[in-house]
Amino acid sequence: MSRLDERYLRSQGVRTWKTAFERAAKALRVKPTSLKNLRDEFDPVHDNSRKGWHHRPLRPNRQRVMGDLSEVSDDALLESVNRILGEDETATEELLDSLIEARPPVHNVAERLFTGRRAENLFLSNCETWIGIAQSEIVDRRDSALGFDFGVAGNSERAIEIKGLRGDSGGIQFTDREWSEAKIRRTEYWLVVVGNVAATPVFRLWKDPHSLLNAQCRYQRSVTAVWTSRVALKGE
Repeated sequence: MSRLDERYLRSQGVRTWKTAFERAAKALRVKPTSLKNLRDEFDPVHDNSRKGWHHRPLRPNRQRVMGDLSEVSDDALLESVNRILGEDETATEELLDSLIEARPPVHNVAERLFTGRRAENLFLSNCETWIGIAQSEIVDRRDSALGFDFGVAGNSERAIEIKGLRGDSGGIQFTDREWSEAKIRRTEYWLVVVGNVAATPVFRLWKDPHSLLNAQCRYQRSVTAVWTSRVALKGE
């Protein structure tokens, strides 16, 4: 609810959060206020208009779930939500089993995700000044799982990845897909790191970060969404 925000309401065919809470609560056999409180707890981390429980840090178990699902697309997350609310026991068991097995280090996931989203928004507001490309030419690829955040209209080779930092230096993380795309695209893969995201932002652009940056590979478990389909090679 917090991450999908208005898209969640549209997917359920409702206009108000009150109705959304009531429907979900009925399916899950919990109180509507419990779901509202849970949504509000995650709100400070996500890019929506609500402040939520901004006065207290997100608890470690909440951060772990966010980290486990951070690489799951919005479409896949919504599919899981719909199947859980539809009382699909198989889908629920699969998701819960994955969450139980996947236990990467927390590493302050809430702050990392918030910083990343803030950096992306700052980039969109300043892209013409920073990299000479108008916002109208930027193509949003964040939900496409392509290994980069943005493309450029009329240039299928150009890929732009955004990373954020609280200060003006620090560590950044690449997914395996991002690092692979950087290796393939070379100078067409642009990395924009935005620092001081909560104050006066600064940025730096790397073209061909795979060649210019020294990165070390680490391994961790995470939840992966897989879409399956049955096909027939003969007409039925």
